[in-house]
Parts: sequence; C-alpha cells; structure tokens
Amino acid sequence: MTPQAACFHCGEALPGGKPILASLGDDHQPVCCIGCKAVAEFIHSSGLEAFYQHRSRPSADLGLRAEPLEWRHYDDQDLLLRYVSDDGKNATTTIEIGGMYCSACVWLLDNAMLRLDAVESVSVSPATRRAVIRWDKSRLKFSQLLAAIAQVGFKPSPTSAGLASDEHDGESRQALKRLIVAAAAGMQVMMFAVALYAGDYYGIEAHIERFLRIISLFVCLPIVFYSARPFFAGAYRGIKARSPGMDLPVAIAIAAAFIASIRATLMNVGDIYFDSVAMFVLFLSATRYLEMRARHRSEDRTQALAQLLPETVIRVRDDETDVIPLDKLRVGDVTLIRPGDVIPADGRILSGELAVDEALLSGESLPVSREPGMDVFAGGINRAGIASVQITLTGASTSLAEIGRLLEQAKADRPPIALLADRIASKFVVGMLLVAAITGAVWLTIDPSRAFEIVLATLVVTCPCALSLATPAAIAASASRLARDGFLLIKSRVLEVLTKPVTLVFDKTGTLTEGRPTILETRVLTTSDARSADEYLALAAEIETASEHVLARAFSRHYKVGANRSGNIRSQQGAGVEAVVNGALYRIGSEQYVSELSGKAHLSEGKDADSTLVYLGDEHSILARFAIGDELRHDAEQTIRQLLHLGYSVAIASGDREAAVATVAKKLGIDRWHSHLSPSDKLNLVDELQQAGETVVMVGDGVNDAPVLAAADASVAIDAGTALARASADAVVLGKRLGSVVDAIVVAGKTKQIIRQNIAWAILYNITAVPLAAAGLLAPWMAAIGMSVSSLLVVLNALRLQSAKLAVNDSDRGNNATRVAQEALV
Repeated sequence: MTPQAACFHCGEALPGGKPILASLGDDHQPVCCIGCKAVAEFIHSSGLEAFYQHRSRPSADLGLRAEPLEWRHYDDQDLLLRYVSDDGKNATTTIEIGGMYCSACVWLLDNAMLRLDAVESVSVSPATRRAVIRWDKSRLKFSQLLAAIAQVGFKPSPTSAGLASDEHDGESRQALKRLIVAAAAGMQVMMFAVALYAGDYYGIEAHIERFLRIISLFVCLPIVFYSARPFFAGAYRGIKARSPGMDLPVAIAIAAAFIASIRATLMNVGDIYFDSVAMFVLFLSATRYLEMRARHRSEDRTQALAQLLPETVIRVRDDETDVIPLDKLRVGDVTLIRPGDVIPADGRILSGELAVDEALLSGESLPVSREPGMDVFAGGINRAGIASVQITLTGASTSLAEIGRLLEQAKADRPPIALLADRIASKFVVGMLLVAAITGAVWLTIDPSRAFEIVLATLVVTCPCALSLATPAAIAASASRLARDGFLLIKSRVLEVLTKPVTLVFDKTGTLTEGRPTILETRVLTTSDARSADEYLALAAEIETASEHVLARAFSRHYKVGANRSGNIRSQQGAGVEAVVNGALYRIGSEQYVSELSGKAHLSEGKDADSTLVYLGDEHSILARFAIGDELRHDAEQTIRQLLHLGYSVAIASGDREAAVATVAKKLGIDRWHSHLSPSDKLNLVDELQQAGETVVMVGDGVNDAPVLAAADASVAIDAGTALARASADAVVLGKRLGSVVDAIVVAGKTKQIIRQNIAWAILYNITAVPLAAAGLLAPWMAAIGMSVSSLLVVLNALRLQSAKLAVNDSDRGNNATRVAQEALV
C-alpha cells in the first residue's frame, strides 16, 4: 500500500484516528469515509478502475456519505407520470447528476449504467450535469435505477420539462446582480480615475490624491470579491483539472492589478489600476451575460410551453364534470376543452372541433383545425371551439416532455468546429501566459519601472475570450432561431453538413406527402339525383363509420353528426360496405361490388396511378366516385424547387409502389427516385451514395425511417409532434412545413459565416493587439477595453442570427430563403 495524505477516491484530506481502508483486490487504499470506501470498492469490483486513470482531478463531491438515500418513493405512480416517459416496454427519464465535474465522471456514469442489462442508452451532458437514460422498465424499477446511480457515487435528482427554468432564472439573476454591482461601482471608480488623471495633468494636492486612491480601493472591493468571483472560481477549477481555460489569464490580470494597486495606495508610491480592473470586470461580465442569455434563449420555447400547462383540468365522467389537478389526469380520461384553454396532455378528439394555436410547439403561425379522430398535443392553446378529448399520453410521456429530453441530448452534443476551437483556446491560454512572462523578462532589462504595467496590459489583451465564445455563441443563437420556427436541433453537426454540397434523400409517405388517405376528388356520376358532391361525401362518411379499412379514414373528416340515419351495416372483406341510410340501401367500395347492387356498370375511365377509386351507389345506379390518395404537403413543390435551384441533389427513397412514387417524383421535378425499398434497401442506398463520395442528408418521418436516419451523414425527421421518442434524427421538424429544411440551410450558412467572422476577428485582434501591448503602446485600461469590446463584438455578431428574418409569409419565405441561402453558401 502506498502511503498518501489524501483520500484515494475523492482527494479530501484523511481524518485523524484509525484509517479507513478500501479493499481493491490485493491492494488496500486509504479513504476518508465509509461512502468513499463503498464507491471505490464498487468501481473496482465492476471493472471500472480506468476511472482513476481518466479523471482529470480527484472528485471531492463524488463520495457517498454514511447516510443511505431512500429512492423507493419514486416508484409512486404520480411521480412516475411526472418524471418517466413510458412507451410500453421501455422508459426514458432525465436526471440531474449531482457531483459531476469532469470527463472522467461522464465516463464513469456511462460505463456503470451500460453495465446494467436493462439500460439501453445513456446520454450525459457535463455542461448541464444531466443524463437522459432509456431502460427496460420490466427488468429495472425507477427506484433501482436511481439507487444504481447513487451507488456509483453521484447524487441523482429526477427532473421534468419546465423545472430547468428555475435553475436558469437563478443563474440569470445572479449574473445580473454581479453585472449591476460591477456597473454601479465601476462608474464611481471611473469618476475618481478621471479626477486623478486630471490631477496628473493640471496638478493635485497630495492629500486629495491619497483620498481618491483610498476611496477607489474601497469602491473596487465589491467588484473584485463579488462581481469577479466567477472568474476566480473558473480559474481555480481549470488549475485543479490541469486544463487552464480563459478564466486563468483573466483572474491573474485582475488579481495582479488589484494587489499592485493596493500596494501603491498603502505606500502612496506608484500607479494604481482600479479603473482598469473595474472596466475589465464590467465589460467581461456584460459579455458573459449576453452569451448566457443566448444559451438560455434556445430553451425558452420549451420552458414557456411547460409554464403554459394548466394547474387543473375539467374531467368528464358519466356526463358529469369535475375539476381535478393536472397530476391526477390519467390515460383514458376524457377532458373538456373550452375556448382559451391549454391542452393539458396529448389526446384524441372524440367530439367537437377546435382551432388550436401550436405556434410555440411547431412554429405554425396560424391556428390549425382539429376535428374528431385527430390528435392534439400538450401545450397547444385552443382559440375557438369546444371539444371532448380523450387523453392518450400524460406527464413525462407527452410530446412536450419529449422535446425537453431531446433538448437535453442536444446540449450534450458539440460539433467538430466547436471542439477544435476549445482545443485552440486551451493551448492559446498557455501560449499567451508564456508571451506575458517573456514580455516581462524583456522589459525588466529595458525599463523595470514599466515592466509590471506592460505585463498586465499583455495579460489582459491576450485573454482568449473572443476565441472561446466565437463558436458556442453562434451555435446557441442559431439553435434558438431554428427552434422558433419549429426546427429542433438535436445534434449540431447538422449545421456543418448542410453547408456542404449534399444529396437530400426524401422518404415519400409522411414526408413529401401528408401520410394519410385524403379525398382528392369527388365526381357525381348520375343526373337523376339532385344531391351535391358534398352531400354524397357526407352519405359515404355515414356508411364508412363501420369500416375498419384504411381508406375509410379518408371519409372521417366529412362525417356530419345527425345528417343521416344508418342501420343494417354489413362489411364485405376486400369489396366494400353495405348499409341502409334514411330508408334506402347503399353500397360503397369497388366498382364491381357497387355495380352488383344496381345491375348497372359505370364506364370506367381507368385507374389513376396516384389514387384509388371508390364508388357509391344505390339500387338504381352508381351515384358518385371518390378518388382517394395521399396529398403532397402544401409546400413540397416549393421546397424541392428551392433545393434544386440552390444546386442540391434531391432523390426519393420509398417503400411505396412504383407508379405512386413516379407520380410524386414527376410532380416535384425529381429525376432520381427509388420504389419498393425495404428498410434494409434504404440503408444500402445510402451506403452506395456515401461510397460514391456523396454526403447524404436523409429526410424522413422519424418513425419507420429510424435506421436510415441514423446511417446518413445527417438526418431530419419531419414530424407533426408524435413519436418523437422514436426519431433517430439529428433534427426534428415539429410542424408540417417541409420548407423548414430550407430555413435550416439558410441559418446553417449564416452560422458558418458568423463563426468564420468571429474566429477571424479574434485572431486578427490578438495578432494586432499583442505586439502593441508588448511594445508598451497600450495602457492596461486600453487593453481592458480592447479585450472586452472584442468579446462583445463576437457575441453581438452571433446574436444577429436570432433576429435573422427569412420572410414575411409562406410565399415570400420561399423566395427570400432561396436568395439568402445562395448568399450564405458562397
């Protein structure tokens, strides 16, 4: 056993008395408490000893303490509904991980969780200290999952959509307080500095000068010890982790300037730099605050939705209504939705009609009509109509909660350019510290009286804040801008891929088309009846209510309550439905089946390639013909036209029949199309394109396209708000606008431009400013202003993405998006 003065697991000092030893095979290591002993022995027995090799520093907060935590109450049904999304077999949850500080902690949690047979996937974000875990609920209880995390040495805290807003509000309030203190005190320090500068020029009495120096010292104290505290804390963490960040030169500069100024004030000899310290902290705090707001704003939409959910709902049971808390709502319950109400959970309309505002959920600017049989989603606002809604998903299983989990996964992802910028910034810090040291050594031989001032200016001016903020600020702003239009960024690599020459491969059903049977045309075939096409539609809908055929769903939206009275309904498999309506016998189905009733055949005009023909007739003649098909999305033609105009290659990969795919391809002007493809065939197609050197972006519906979405270089799931949990895409379109893909291309191009501008500016600034500071041509206060303004420019430049206007309406949006995209992709 190797003697050591610190705990083997957490690094804390060992207590006095008899040592506590952790048994690690043949070895024994001293630990500070029973908790660290249990965790260290668990890590060793689980074969995870590499944790101690990978971690960048001892994890003081990772140890369990002597008091065991009780998790069994989390198996309560109400808590499960709040924190766990249940899709039948598997469950998903978001957990805040206490005691996570470095990449080794992430590695330990990942490996410990994946060693549990029931756990399918773990996505951990060290930035937010949250993990999204998916597991088999039949093999592992929620309480057992939490206990397993605690056994590793972390402190799990389940969270749900909306809870992060409190954390963000606290962070924003604290940062704003520090900024206000820095601004208020900084203005006073600058006033005293102006008086002192004027005294140097015009003359000042000694006791007045000393008084101004002393009062400047006292006013500067809250700036250094309160407003600048995050910089010192960050520098300390970087040193302990042996990975110095941009806080290190900032902290050194502030501390050195402040200590030197205190010395000069007390000894009444030399220059003071309180004004430089005040400006440095003020401008840098303002920059950090703006960057933090840009980061938080990318989640504001989800938080706003979560806060919109009502505290109570109106439940309908046995024709009676009662008001219950939202947490008591269960799947299968029926709720009454009135004008102005917020949809409390995902559900399906049983009766009535609603005009639902889903702007925050999907980016749709106008309320959408929802009729019986159609789905509604938690967070939508009912603008008109009254309806009964049967609840299908509640709590953590709703689409709203799933969006929150997808955002958590997005935070854990960083594009290659961001990782490169981080590596450059880390090395840049060390390099600039060496430059400052060399500059000081040189000036000690040239003019020792100016050495400190020049080193301070060099240290301040070389802070890599602008370089470190260049990429994350732009990505946060672009994610916020896209989310506003319902394009949810899951993995930021999409932004990078979309700026390259790519091949966009579209699924047909549910992506280019609406994905549901629709009445495309109604044609009246008899002249002996005065009824209109709409009346025949209502009659057909009345008969089709008894049919379970997929095509029968096309008539559901045309059903009118009380318009017709039907009875004696009989369905014949593969042919159609027969029923007595208003005393008359009717048939609906194939032409042959309907003709048999009247004995009269209709002169067929052939079958459309992209539709199925359904006939309606009575005992006298065939009355009407309905063409049923899958409609193109309303903006599909415009979207494909824009993509082709931009120079992108577009293809269709569909499992549908050849005639249907060919018709859609012809309408959209797509030359490359493939039909009758199984999921494995689609995978092979993507692989062939990639082998040919093409970069592939797959656009599908996010459900049955999951394998090929995961295989593509980047992928987008077009989704109206359902089945988000099954999407394997890098981005999800929450609305029905296919044009969101073009919007993403525009924003991706602008993001690339702004990142390049930011990095170029940061490098140019340092190349220009460092020689000036090292040559003694910049005073410390000038360096503070220069560095802070440089960082502010980077953040403000990135924030331009949030206000980027694509168009004023759908038609203008397309033309404007095309023009902007062409400019951005140059």
